[in-house]
Amino acid sequence: PHPLALARVVCSSTCYRAETDTGREPWGLYRVHQFTKVEMFGVTAAESGAESEALLAEFLALQKEIFSELGLHYR
Repeated sequence: PHPLALARVVCSSTCYRAETDTGREPWGLYRVHQFTKVEMFGVTAAESGAESEALLAEFLALQKEIFSELGLHYR
């Protein structure tokens, strides 16, 4: 087992977001954008107090690697 985390989980879900701030078009239509979201979760031990920061750095490095290899811009 990795010393920084007790568990790492990745999940994918379909999400919907309203198109406008109010969620309503002038003619009474409700339009949404559908997208797929991938999230990474981790549970760390609290032995030294630095485990959460180290896991976050690991997740960020993974995300940067994935986006770079796909040729996508990120910030």
